[in-house]
Amino acid sequence: MLASALPPLVNAQGFFQNFFSGQHHAAEQEAPPLGDAKWFHERVEAAHCTQYLCPRTLSCVSSPKECPCPFPQQIACAYADLESDDGGDHGKGSGPGAGAGGTICVTGTECGQVQKLLRVGSGFKLKDL
Repeated sequence: MLASALPPLVNAQGFFQNFFSGQHHAAEQEAPPLGDAKWFHERVEAAHCTQYLCPRTLSCVSSPKECPCPFPQQIACAYADLESDDGGDHGKGSGPGAGAGGTICVTGTECGQVQKLLRVGSGFKLKDL
């Protein structure tokens, strides 16, 4: 009796995994072996970049603010350094205007939630996350 109930349960599990994680049909990068720093070091050494090599994606860009997010469903939200008063732009994208801050990659379509979190309080710092 229990064996007859398993196939629908397995199908339901697949449905919920696809529903909550989204359809990830894009080509995925090779995953590093757990705890193998040599794997990452070899890829950094093999990269040919004369400008800035993004640490999360190993993309070669002109500045750290131009680094792409590691996953296609993410967007880069610019933020200003909360410890300075440079009036940086907190809008969508990683372009100019982030001041002394940087970017944070989030899953979504806009950066409003990041802006709200930045305004939570004077003690909130992204580096504390």
